[in-house]
Amino acid sequence: MSHLKSTLRMLPVHVINPQLNKEKALHMAEELESLISTLDSEIPDRIIQKLDQPNMATYIGKGKIVEVAQKIVDEQIDVVVLNAMVKPRQVHALKEQLQKAKPDIEVWDRVDLILYIFDKHASTQEAKLQIELARMNYMGPRIYGMGFIMSRQGGGIGTLGVGETNTELMKRHWRDQKKKITDELAKISKSREQQLDRRKRAGFKTVSIVGYTNAGKSSLFNLLTGKNALAKNVLFATLDSSVGKIYLEDLHSEVLITDTIGFIRDLPPLLISAFKSTLMESIHADVLLHVIDVSDPEMNTKIRVVREILKELGRNVDDVIYVFNKIDAVPNLNKEEIAEKYELFSPIFISVKRDEGVDQIKECISERVAAVK
Repeated sequence: MSHLKSTLRMLPVHVINPQLNKEKALHMAEELESLISTLDSEIPDRIIQKLDQPNMATYIGKGKIVEVAQKIVDEQIDVVVLNAMVKPRQVHALKEQLQKAKPDIEVWDRVDLILYIFDKHASTQEAKLQIELARMNYMGPRIYGMGFIMSRQGGGIGTLGVGETNTELMKRHWRDQKKKITDELAKISKSREQQLDRRKRAGFKTVSIVGYTNAGKSSLFNLLTGKNALAKNVLFATLDSSVGKIYLEDLHSEVLITDTIGFIRDLPPLLISAFKSTLMESIHADVLLHVIDVSDPEMNTKIRVVREILKELGRNVDDVIYVFNKIDAVPNLNKEEIAEKYELFSPIFISVKRDEGVDQIKECISERVAAVK
C-alpha cells in the first residue's frame, strides 16, 4: 500500500441489502465511519447503494461508479472505503475505473482500513510484526493476482515471460518475509508463555479485561490499577497488552490484571490469529471481566460478538463476569431486566467516569480468585 498523507479525505461506500433492518444498516455505517475517524480522516460525504448482491466485477454498480467518480472530483477524495471484506479483483477493477477520475485514488475495503488503524496504534515490536504478518496474509492473493496480470503481459505462448519470473520472485520473497516474521513472533510468544508460567509458579492469580472496542476497558484498567494506559474515545486505542496489579483487601494479596485489544464485529479471522499471542493472556486468566457499554443501542449484538471471538480463541465463556459500564449515560436504566437476562454472568453495573461500582468488581474478583485452586 502506498504512503499516504496525514489527513485524508475518505468516502465511505455502503452496499446495503434492501432486506436489512434499517437500524442495523445505520449502526454498521456508523461503525465504519467511527473507524475512519480513528485515523483522523475527514468524511465529506457518503455513498449508499441498495443491492441484493454486490456487483461481481466491481462490487458497486456502473451507475454508482459514475457517482463515486464525480464525488472524488468534487470533494477531493483521497480514499474510497468499502464497508465489507471485498475480493481483491473487485477492489482492483473498481480502482481502475476510479483512476480515470483521479489517477492516485486509493480504494480500501474494511480490512485495509482496520490494518491502517492497527498500524497507527502499534507501539511495540510485537504489535508491529503481528500487523505486518496480517497484512502479508491478506495481501498475498493480491500479489499473486498482480503477478498473473504481469505474466500475461510479459510472455508469449510457449515462452517464460518476464512477468512469470517476477511472479515467482514475488512469491519467494513473500514466503521468505512471512517465515522471518513468523519466527520472530514465535520467539516473542515463547517468552510470553514463559512469563505466564513464571507468574503461575509464583502463585500469582490473573485477571483479564476484554470487551468490544470503546466499551471503557482501558479506563477501568486505569481505575483498578492506578496506571495510566491509553484510554481514548477511539476504536482500537489498545493493541498491546498492559499489565498492572490490584491489591485485594479481602485476600490480603495482589493479583495481576491485563487489558487487551478491543474486539469488533466481522473482525477477519486473519486479524484474530495475528493477535493470538497477545490475546493468550486473556485466555489463560483465572478471572475474565467482559466490559460492556450499557448505553450502546447495539449492546446485545456486541456481547455476542465478544462471546464468539472468545469461543474462537478456545476460551470457556460460561465463567466470564459481565461488567456493564457507562450507567451514568443511561438515566432510566432497567438494571433488573439486564441482570435477569445475563444472571449466569454475575452482572455488575458500574460507571468508570463516576468511580461507581469498583468495590463490587474487587469483591467479585476476590470471590473468584479464592475459588481458583
